[in-house]
Amino acid sequence: MSNTDSSSSGQQFHAMIDESLRLNEAWLAGILASAMDAIITVDETQKILLFNSAAEKMFQCPYEEALGGSLEVFIPARFRDHHQNHIKIFGETNSSQRSMGKLRPISGLRKNGEEFPIEASISQIEVDGKKLFTVIIRDISEKKRLESQFLRAQRMESIGTLAGGIAHDLNNVLSPILTAVELLQMRFSDESSQRLLNILHTNALRGSEMIKQVLSFARGVEGEYTQLQPTQLIKEIVKILVDTLPKNIEITFSIQQDLWNVSGDATQLHQVLMNLCVNARDAMPHGGKLRIEAENIDIDEHYARMNVGAHPGKYVRITVIDNGEGISDLNLNKIFDPFFTTKAHGQGTGLGLSTAASIVRSHGGFVGVYSELNRGTQFKIYLPATESVSQIAPSNLRPDLPHGNGELILVVDDESSIREIAKETLVSFGYRVLTANDGAEAMAVFAANKNEVKVVITDMMMPFMDGPATIRALRKLDPKIRIIATSGLKSNDKNSDITQLGVKTFLAKPYTAEQLLKILAETIHEG
Repeated sequence: MSNTDSSSSGQQFHAMIDESLRLNEAWLAGILASAMDAIITVDETQKILLFNSAAEKMFQCPYEEALGGSLEVFIPARFRDHHQNHIKIFGETNSSQRSMGKLRPISGLRKNGEEFPIEASISQIEVDGKKLFTVIIRDISEKKRLESQFLRAQRMESIGTLAGGIAHDLNNVLSPILTAVELLQMRFSDESSQRLLNILHTNALRGSEMIKQVLSFARGVEGEYTQLQPTQLIKEIVKILVDTLPKNIEITFSIQQDLWNVSGDATQLHQVLMNLCVNARDAMPHGGKLRIEAENIDIDEHYARMNVGAHPGKYVRITVIDNGEGISDLNLNKIFDPFFTTKAHGQGTGLGLSTAASIVRSHGGFVGVYSELNRGTQFKIYLPATESVSQIAPSNLRPDLPHGNGELILVVDDESSIREIAKETLVSFGYRVLTANDGAEAMAVFAANKNEVKVVITDMMMPFMDGPATIRALRKLDPKIRIIATSGLKSNDKNSDITQLGVKTFLAKPYTAEQLLKILAETIHEG
């Protein structure tokens, strides 16, 4: 072979090697550019030699600025000593095989000073006698957020279970208060007594509604929809705000005349407006203006297409306006997400707006929001209208209550106050009453008066022998005995259990004298 041929072959070989290296470099560059995880290579002094595009995005630092700098600028100060020790041990023990692929949860530091959770794995290689370290980093902010949501959801499930027991106990407390107040209202007709009793009655009812609200949120109990006049609801909210908000917040409202009615649950809508007003208060820590407006609005096809959840038709629009700090565009898209909050840790659950939006949607409505930083925020609640503007009958106008004709009623409840108030109410309205403090005593009393007892009113949650067991035992003695089940818990499962026991009537605690008397009269006269 001539020298010329040998030289030509050598050139071809080197050209092939160069081309192979070029392809490998292009291939490696493509991998680094397309990798979703940050990939950073540093030398023994922590000087950055490689910084891929995912790292630029993750740490919000351009490649040109990061290259040649120290890796420590992306590590929170309190972790830097630990990091140095780890790298030292890593190099001395040549532990790359143990660390390859093993992700360690630590914290990263973006260029703007924001800390965020990361997982990192590290490997070591030697090039020309120099040690190089490559770190693969994954941003786990979303993973942590989902874990936090899951844990909160578990806590909410636990709260729901606890809320059931608490609600039952609180309803047992409120039930005799409500009934006793109504009896006192009948006995004391002077203006001063009536005024005080009305205050007691109103606040006891509000306590009852608050318990329903907790159950509605924690356990998903469906609300009771009735015809509502928003004017009354808004005026009640304004009164509460005036009494409870800081005096440096000016509160005003404007309600259109002949405002249409809506169909809904008063307690849930009260919760929606209070959530919005509390958020407005928090957005004005140094005072400001809070305004509530309500008006009729007719939504056409064009308007409906521009608003998610909207349909053409007549709506009542309630707007809550503040001139507080406002909401950034970034956060505006997240405010209705469950558990999202801009408040400090421990000051907010991130559930208020999510719950409010959910309640409005369940009423067939939708929510709109407009905000400017340092200018304020407007939340607009749209509720389908029923158009009727007839005034809802005031709650203190009481119809004539039904009386008994000497029928014998057995009241079974482990709460003595409930037994005594129920007995006094029924006796006052013409009934004879026997009482029992649990299922076992109820069986003995009923067996002795089986032929006379017209109706049994029994609590469902009692020690020793609970309501269902008592009902089954009563049915064995008299399959046709009429029974009214009572409980501080109300749910679809509970109603299903009662129906399976052959009980047609359920009375939720706390109940008023009017509710007790009406449902008893209906039970006695049912076919």
